[in-house]
Amino acid sequence: MKKIFIMAYARKNLGDDLFIKMLLDRYPMHDFFMKINNYDFLEELDKLYNNLHVIDGFDTDDELYNTNINEYDGYIYIGGSIFIEGGKVYNLSEHFYEFTKRCKLNNKFLCYVSCNYGPFQTENYFNLSKMNFAECSDICFRDQYSYNLFKDIKTVRYAPDFAFTYPIKNVKKIKDSIGISVIDLRIREAIKEKKQEYLKMLVNNIKIFLNNGKKVYLYSFCKYEGDESVIDFLLECFQDENLIDVRYDGKINEFINIYSKMEYNICSKFHAVVLSCISSQKIYVMSYSKKIDNTLQDLNINAPIVHFSEIDENLIIDLNDFIEIDDMQRKLIINSASKQEDGIKEYLLSKSSK
Repeated sequence: MKKIFIMAYARKNLGDDLFIKMLLDRYPMHDFFMKINNYDFLEELDKLYNNLHVIDGFDTDDELYNTNINEYDGYIYIGGSIFIEGGKVYNLSEHFYEFTKRCKLNNKFLCYVSCNYGPFQTENYFNLSKMNFAECSDICFRDQYSYNLFKDIKTVRYAPDFAFTYPIKNVKKIKDSIGISVIDLRIREAIKEKKQEYLKMLVNNIKIFLNNGKKVYLYSFCKYEGDESVIDFLLECFQDENLIDVRYDGKINEFINIYSKMEYNICSKFHAVVLSCISSQKIYVMSYSKKIDNTLQDLNINAPIVHFSEIDENLIIDLNDFIEIDDMQRKLIINSASKQEDGIKEYLLSKSSK
């Protein structure tokens, strides 16, 4: 049995919670530890898993730097966008390079899972990243762009996002159902000026969908990021029984059970795209980031896409434009994505490694 510390964006964000859940499910013989100063963010997972241990503290890089390196056998840093220069949440620094060196010196496993790199602006940041990755046990990017930046480092690998391997049952779709994963543009500096146009566009399209007899489901993937404020606005605009709100509250299976039943999905969240692909849904993508564009390109998913930077309130979304990836492509993606955890699997299933 090993003691593993997990560093993750624990804010009841569906995508990151999926990563945590899969680790807990797949490696029940090991103990996983996480620090958080708001227990509510991890309460549902903590209630379900005996191998998760929630510690009162702060899930910051500074907290990790100051950890007694010998307190745990290994460290797993779960991505997405954890390498943004100047990012507010997890930002690589000289201190982190010191941490990775301490891990290597003390023979401690340290890996990054399912992440992407950038945007970055300076050569100094990029060089610090290279030094950091070279000291890690394993790092698996989820896009080819990030991988190509560092592919000369032997610990660097590529595989599609870890969540593509989440087991979703093949369920019967709700006839005439359309899911919309919403996003609060106020927290995204580059596109926040598009907020009103985005909301008006949603209202216009929802009216058309409802008038054509469709059932519209509004999905919040993360209350902390403001998704529910968008849903509340839309519910005020409509008084219709066919407009249904579904809010992620930490109960992963309940949320995905409903989400997977959609015939169509307008995907504005990265993991909405992932879940819709493996749920055999017809999808339309609204992209706020290169990480979404890169994933679609890497996996040859030819879904219609509109970028928030170019959004127009008069945009009408035609259901005939939605696409569904075929079974063979889906299986290939899932099989390739399973390699995300190769480093973790080798370490945790090894009897000899500490």
